[in-house]
Amino acid sequence: MRKRRGARRARGGSAGAWRSRLTVRSGSVAVALAVALLVGLGLAFQGFARWAGEHPGWAVLLGLVAVPVVYALLRGMPRGRELRRAARAGMAEAEADAVIAARTARAEEPPAGPRAEAAVRAVGEAPPRPGAEEPTLVAPFRDGRTAPLPEPAPPAEEPYAPAPETAAPTAAGLDAVDLAALDYEALDADGFEEAVAALCRRDGCPDAETVGGAGDLGADVLATAPDGRRVVIQCKRYGPDNKVGSQDLQRFGGTCWSVHGAQLAVLVTTSEFTTPAQEYADSCGIRCVDGAGLAAWAEGRGPAPWGPGATVG
Repeated sequence: MRKRRGARRARGGSAGAWRSRLTVRSGSVAVALAVALLVGLGLAFQGFARWAGEHPGWAVLLGLVAVPVVYALLRGMPRGRELRRAARAGMAEAEADAVIAARTARAEEPPAGPRAEAAVRAVGEAPPRPGAEEPTLVAPFRDGRTAPLPEPAPPAEEPYAPAPETAAPTAAGLDAVDLAALDYEALDADGFEEAVAALCRRDGCPDAETVGGAGDLGADVLATAPDGRRVVIQCKRYGPDNKVGSQDLQRFGGTCWSVHGAQLAVLVTTSEFTTPAQEYADSCGIRCVDGAGLAAWAEGRGPAPWGPGATVG
């Protein structure tokens, strides 16, 4: 124990001597830097004075700019000193805490000796007890105690089978169909136009054809009546709750005469017409065929739009 204390004192003395030498060297370096700075400032001031004598205007301008800069630096110097002091105080506290922690750790260390070292070796080399099994962990594990449950398998996706598309009836196909038994409301827009054209061909207009599509300007079926008149038909496949309004009639009336040169304008629908639409059709001579009139035409109970008994509106 005496030898160890002597060694510690010797190390402490050498550390103190090294710190004193480091302090002396730091002071010498600081003095040298201060002298060099003063010499440099003196030379710079001498050169500036010579330059100011040759350029007084620029010297005054530079002085006006330098005054606020110097003022700001002087005001900031006390703050810098305070920051340096605080940093030094913090470093001193940290060093004191480190010294106290080191002393506490040395005081809590158990006395080392031959018996303690032999006990440590015996514990490290002790064989496992008979019958004892080491705990095993099932991988993968997250917390070291329980194994996670397996993630559920994603449900099997049924293959996508698109619904079969029903092709729109063609003109040739409709000519061979009993138009009196055809469900006109079940057709799509193109199929409905083809069905109306087939009715026209059946009742004396062999040249009837569909012309509907983008840019048709209101004409869906064009035909020539048995008496030679040019027939322009617009088709509206509407549901029972959606009636043909006056705006539909006005759009058709604005193109059927002037653009398509109609001599007989007809609007056929699976629904009904509103009262304003009927009044507009009566005023401009457009013949309207509603759902009931279409069924009578198809079944032969009513006249075709160009036949005897057909009325305007």
